[in-house]
Amino acid sequence: MKTLFFFFVFTLTLSINAQITKGNWLVGGDIAFSYSKSKPESTVDSKGFDINLSPNIGYFFWDKLALGTRLSYFSSRYKSDMGNSTYESFLVSPFVKYYFMDTNKMVNPFIESSYRFSLVNENNSKEFSAKGGAAIFLNSSVALEISLNYLNSITNNSFVGNHTFLLGFGIQVHLEKQ
Repeated sequence: MKTLFFFFVFTLTLSINAQITKGNWLVGGDIAFSYSKSKPESTVDSKGFDINLSPNIGYFFWDKLALGTRLSYFSSRYKSDMGNSTYESFLVSPFVKYYFMDTNKMVNPFIESSYRFSLVNENNSKEFSAKGGAAIFLNSSVALEISLNYLNSITNNSFVGNHTFLLGFGIQVHLEKQ
């Protein structure tokens, strides 16, 4: 019975026309995370965990190309033999997102890039963010997204940057123009 249900849902979704056309809105968000641990032969025992929560809103100014803004909460925790550290930031970022396939595809690869900056923290951090992945349209308006995210962080208080890769999952709602 389960197999029949999933086959029926899969068949219905094959003829989806996603709303990634000019004049439509994009509303949603995603969560991304990474985990790292030092190798057993390393001289320092360490663990790190990063999480990024990001609601967004965008507008399709051209077919398959959306521009918008994203609010992000980023938290990083690092533990080692040398001590522990915690970093949190709230960031605002304009973004550009491009879908590669036509609107009639159920799975549509995408890329997104943004410049994230902090207005709250005293160190006024700035980040370049890029991600790529696949949007899986459940119907013409809702898509689940799986992505690989890259963050390049710079703060005004240090000369050291931070490069982070995160695995992301999200949901996007594509609102049709009226």
